[in-house]
Amino acid sequence: MTQPCPGPIPATKPQLKAPPGACDTHAHILGPYDRFPLNENRSYTAPESPLEDFEVLLETLGLERAVIVHGSAHGTMLSATEDAIVRMEGRARGVAVVEPDITDRELERLNEVGFRGLRFTTLLRGGSGVANIETMAERLKPLGWHVQLFIDGPTQLAGMIPMLRDLPVDLVVDHMGHFTPSDGVDHPAFQELLELVRGGRCWVKLSGAYRKTETGAPFHDMTPFAQALIEVRPDRMVWATDWPHVMLRDREMPDDATSLDWALSWGVDEATMRAILADNPAELYGFH
Repeated sequence: MTQPCPGPIPATKPQLKAPPGACDTHAHILGPYDRFPLNENRSYTAPESPLEDFEVLLETLGLERAVIVHGSAHGTMLSATEDAIVRMEGRARGVAVVEPDITDRELERLNEVGFRGLRFTTLLRGGSGVANIETMAERLKPLGWHVQLFIDGPTQLAGMIPMLRDLPVDLVVDHMGHFTPSDGVDHPAFQELLELVRGGRCWVKLSGAYRKTETGAPFHDMTPFAQALIEVRPDRMVWATDWPHVMLRDREMPDDATSLDWALSWGVDEATMRAILADNPAELYGFH
């Protein structure tokens, strides 16, 4: 039986004024459950977090675009995510979770809807495991999609490096690899991540700081990871809220304004901030 988890709190207005075209590259739409039922094999049971609530968040934060990452609580039934992408009328792209026997024709249909990648994880039930990454990556190459990876970087990344380095498509790593401040930027696996990024085919989401911080908001203990990644390849960094913050049972629910304002601690210039918040996601997800 899955444990319930709390829902998000309303965001306040951030200090940071987002540039035109700014994008939240990682959010989930959950429900309404009478239309889009939960998957029985899931890691969490969260309150409904429908598109209407998410659009309020985007307006509050001053964001124009979004990437809807399919929530594992809905398994591989993509209807909630697809519905949100369609209703956002060109302002959204999607990252799918699929069964390995999905047909090429269905992948092409999802591409037309606005999906641009597949997510693989070792951390969530209802998601797609990592065993099929190489096979699926070959099938994604003609579409120009990427592989998105959510794993525990300190314990799992090093063993996957040879495979990830040889993927025929771009790689997107969730939540800065899921490192904690006590791991430190000198952790061998984080240094391996920097090398992947340096190669130009690996993108990283500067997100999830609220999950791994050891000091709490405003997440300054997570800033060294962001700064190290930005220093290597600022053109491969994107930012995200991770709304609605599922599975947050033992930590304070973040104000998403704080997650955006965390970017002010990176010490980057206006052009770099614009790249991370707007230009890079436009390139990665094909916003026109």
